Amino acid sequence: MSPKNLRCLPLAAAAMVVCMSAQAEYTVADGKLRLSGFGTVGVSRTNTDQALFNTPGQGGGADRSASFAPDTKLGLQGTYKLTDTISATAQLLTKYRATGEYTPQVEWAFAKWQATPSTTLRVGRIGAPFFMVSDFRDVGYANTPVRPPLDVYGQVPMNSVDGGDVSYQANFGGATLTSTLWGGQTKVKYAAALRNNGTDMDPILVKVRNQVGLNFQAEFDGGYTLRLGHMQGKLSTEASSLSALRSGLSGVLAGGLGADPQALANQLLSEINTTGQKATFTGLGASMDRDNIVLAAEYTWRTVNKGTQSNTAGWYALGGYRFGAVLPYVVVSRLRVESLNANLNPQAAVLGAAYVGAQGFVNSGKVAQNTLSAGARWDFRSGMALKAQFDHISKPAGSNGQFLIPDASTASGQDFFNNKKKVNVLSLALDFVF
Repeated sequence: MSPKNLRCLPLAAAAMVVCMSAQAEYTVADGKLRLSGFGTVGVSRTNTDQALFNTPGQGGGADRSASFAPDTKLGLQGTYKLTDTISATAQLLTKYRATGEYTPQVEWAFAKWQATPSTTLRVGRIGAPFFMVSDFRDVGYANTPVRPPLDVYGQVPMNSVDGGDVSYQANFGGATLTSTLWGGQTKVKYAAALRNNGTDMDPILVKVRNQVGLNFQAEFDGGYTLRLGHMQGKLSTEASSLSALRSGLSGVLAGGLGADPQALANQLLSEINTTGQKATFTGLGASMDRDNIVLAAEYTWRTVNKGTQSNTAGWYALGGYRFGAVLPYVVVSRLRVESLNANLNPQAAVLGAAYVGAQGFVNSGKVAQNTLSAGARWDFRSGMALKAQFDHISKPAGSNGQFLIPDASTASGQDFFNNKKKVNVLSLALDFVF
């Protein structure tokens, strides 16, 4: 990872904060083009050097040395109105990626047709609507805490999907009900608790094809919101180390080493099959923002038919109270592993490095942890908020939690995985919109 790449975005975002006005967006004179942006300059540090704290999937993070990587980002968005009912929207987001660099990426690029006052169609790259705050999970200013709770939001690394959706909105008394049918495919690089020879990152390429989802959201007078969503698709994961492992096992099969090793190799190949597995994700959410009280909660569960990805369930509950421009809050959350899809035969240990490699992929799906967070948000001027947050994360023995282990094969990496650990994280963030 280049130090220049590490420093570039935080400095650019800080300069943006200094130069921008309090105006939240810019619209050209004819009203057809609207430009806006958002960003966060955030820094975090922990009380351990055994593992890196980050947004799951990033190729780096924070330890005892403070890091900008987990939260710092900069986004620009533009919408052009082609006709009274047709528009085009694009969003460019730069944040710390799986490759260990700040890289710009097109998060949104879609055309929208307001077919009727109640019906909307979008086609292109749209936000992946897995969660209650999916459309603004990267907009720190729009979220109460420094980041959406990772015990829930870390279960799915995809922020966008290439496809489309159709939404229908209806009013019933004091409620607005929106139903959305969406579908498409997506792929994203994800840095797991793996290294190539203990030195270079080996990002996993995660693909989900044939996605189909249905969401319902009800907004009530008084600041209440309810949401239910479900999706299913075909999940595939690929990495160079996984390909090398499969090649090695195929060599065992072709090497004439006897019936038992070949049978064991066949079992391992079957267990680590990560191509075209049926995957589902379901979420329930509720929030309230009324007077000075802010409440939110979500419960989600992920299932995968087979492979090294685990079946998980996560939940969080958030509560806060405004005192003028200051909003203190607490968050309690939990991520648990419901079941592991891959069950390796201990007898396969005779295969040596192949078994160890397969076990490493299985262990990367062991992510259980609990988190208690407390923080405060200060909206000190229009379009800007300063936040401070303390997270106390507990993970059980036999789990990586949501952390990135710098090298899972080292004594330090094994110690972190095999034993209970409590990690404290301190974060400061300046969020802004313009």
